[in-house]
Amino acid sequence: MYLRHSVSVFVSTLSLIFCVGCSSDSSDTQNAPEEVTVDLGGGGVELGSGGGIEMESDLASETNSPKTKPARRFQPITLGGGSTPTTTTGSEVPDEQKFDNVLEALKPLQIMLGEWGGTTFKKIGGFSSVETLGWVWDLQTNPAQPALVMNADKSRYYEDARLTYLTDKQKYQLTLTDKAGKKRIYEGNFSVPLKKVPGDDDPNVMHSTYKLSLAMVEPADEKKHAQIILNQQNNDRYMFEIYDLRGDSYARIDTINTRRKGTSFAKSDSDYGDKTCVISGGLGTSQVTYQGKSYWVCCSGCRKAFDANPEKWIAKYEANKKKTANQ
Repeated sequence: MYLRHSVSVFVSTLSLIFCVGCSSDSSDTQNAPEEVTVDLGGGGVELGSGGGIEMESDLASETNSPKTKPARRFQPITLGGGSTPTTTTGSEVPDEQKFDNVLEALKPLQIMLGEWGGTTFKKIGGFSSVETLGWVWDLQTNPAQPALVMNADKSRYYEDARLTYLTDKQKYQLTLTDKAGKKRIYEGNFSVPLKKVPGDDDPNVMHSTYKLSLAMVEPADEKKHAQIILNQQNNDRYMFEIYDLRGDSYARIDTINTRRKGTSFAKSDSDYGDKTCVISGGLGTSQVTYQGKSYWVCCSGCRKAFDANPEKWIAKYEANKKKTANQ
């Protein structure tokens, strides 16, 4: 009797539990955890009702069926608040265009082309230093960066110089090398702009005058010879002024007074007619020949460049002549 009663109670209890389970609505989401989006600085990570991070799956999207709930697609997780920055680089200036720009900036200075004799103002042991120096074009060391280069014989200060123009900085750059091989690099611009003035001997001959002031940039902490000024007096004379940095100002320590030997290689920038240098546009002083035709060059540097690639320079020369004629 007792056993039958226990079985009856047990069966009733099971029925009650079963009925309660049947009455529950499986779609009821009242107590289900809500979906949460966690922003980590990128596209976000969605935490679903299962509580775990649902990862993107190509396989899940391909097997989308009533029995298989497709996985949600999310943006990639990005930590650190954004995408990786990209560097935008402007288009590089073609070498030919850069060459033309540098050459144009150097044209006012090609008055220095040729051979010069220099004498220092400062005397050591009662004597000034006497030197011979020459300026020529260098168009081959760096095809995109033409330069005026100087070599000095028996110079007290510098044996070699290289003068060019930096298009990105819009500054002139002078590199000097002394007898010990030490290099100093200067940058600057005209402190007195280029002018054309009548000559003292012949008012019909126009002379170039300017001051190009250059401050040392390498070595940065150097005070000796911290500034160089190229002071063009006329077509046949310029002064190479050397300054030390003393406190907050420059003090001139010496000047090399230079005078031209022989012909003025490049008195101006144009109007030389048939004697125009095929490369620089300066005054031609000697001729070169290609395929039976002769052309003028202004210095040994232009001669070397022409000999290395005559077709290139002839094509540029003819194009410039045509452009000038159409203006």
